[in-house]
Amino acid sequence: MTRKEKERQIRREAKATLILFVICFLWHVGFGYGLSGTVTATIAGIPLWWWLSTPGVFVVAVVGVVILLKKVFVNFSLDDEEGGEAND
Repeated sequence: MTRKEKERQIRREAKATLILFVICFLWHVGFGYGLSGTVTATIAGIPLWWWLSTPGVFVVAVVGVVILLKKVFVNFSLDDEEGGEAND
């Protein structure tokens, strides 16, 4: 990969990670505040909004990271391949 291609890939990975963060944030806040006043269902004595918000966002994050690792992230060296050794 050329230096320009590496920089493009780094930006792509950063954008994808930011998108996943925003999705997780919206999931957590949306279920936490969105359902807290409207849904009164409980599971094991804990409100449904908590189950969807807190453990739910963990599941979303793990699935998102697996997708990012398989589809977006690329393993490459950050060293310049052309030079071999650092020039002073």
